[in-house]
Amino acid sequence: RSSDLGGTKSLLKAGSAAALGMIAYQAYQTWQKDRQNNTVAALPEAAFAAQGQLAEERSRVILRTMIAAAASDGLIDETEKQLIAQEGGADAELRQWLANEYARPASINELVEAVGGDQALAAEAYLAARAVCGDLVRGEIAFLSRLSQALGLDDGLVEQLERQLALAQ
Repeated sequence: RSSDLGGTKSLLKAGSAAALGMIAYQAYQTWQKDRQNNTVAALPEAAFAAQGQLAEERSRVILRTMIAAAASDGLIDETEKQLIAQEGGADAELRQWLANEYARPASINELVEAVGGDQALAAEAYLAARAVCGDLVRGEIAFLSRLSQALGLDDGLVEQLERQLALAQ
């Protein structure tokens, strides 16, 4: 499997939670515009830009999703760990938390529970999972498919998230 994730590395640097939020928001807006029978209420940009304690909680959900996605092919390689570390930061408490998550990656059900029906967070978590996977292998494809379904993400929105991520790279 290729460890060169190209533009994904530049995406997942400091401030990447904000970058993921903006990419998710742009994808969501495009998806909303493209829907002919608009039965879903539009989410405001603020839904994708949490502040303070909420931002920290959302960041933990995103990190857990990245770790679960990285583990979905049976191995969390060094490139994936670097991407996750860039998202998380370097303090000792966080490193210990990451070590615990690496030892026991979250299940899809646990991730869905952590997202708690927040569609903006669901879109960002999916994007983070997709970004850390790089060149997809079978286990990752199956994981991403199950994740998007469990999070209740519309297929059209998932396609738009994928397109928006490719543009950001």
